[in-house]
Amino acid sequence: MNPSTITQFISFFIYWLLQVLLFRNVALFDTAFCFVYVGFLILLPLEISLTTLLLLGFGMGLAVDVFYDTAGVHAATMVIIAFIRPSIIQFIRPSGGYDGIENPTLSKLGFNWFVTYSGIILFLHHSILFLIQGSNFSLWLSNFFVILASTVLSLFVLIIGQFLFYRSK
Repeated sequence: MNPSTITQFISFFIYWLLQVLLFRNVALFDTAFCFVYVGFLILLPLEISLTTLLLLGFGMGLAVDVFYDTAGVHAATMVIIAFIRPSIIQFIRPSGGYDGIENPTLSKLGFNWFVTYSGIILFLHHSILFLIQGSNFSLWLSNFFVILASTVLSLFVLIIGQFLFYRSK
């Protein structure tokens, strides 16, 4: 087991524990919910295989589902986001490419790129999550403010985490 794999393994449990122990009951004005566990998928290495990405997304979603009692909603959402992630990374590729960059962190790719990348993924995640939970597309429109507020809150927490734990060396 190489050091990168061990780091990803530890990261999986940290994000999972933060979600189920700390952020599970965080709801700002009963409107904004914080789903920080998506950060695990966001910060995985750029060159990770799609199969590994899908399995890790499914595992994280399923681990969250166990504590949220949501019967696979988070697992399905994370698998969809894991499938879309490589396309988003390709779509917002910086002009210099990703040469020499292993993980998509704020310190390595800059504030604007990280906010765009994380914001897109979080917005899609929250849209899919609330769409599946509502089981009706018409509810997506009525929940648009909840999706937007939850995206902003989750993004804010991820950025704080980037400043605290992912400093440039």
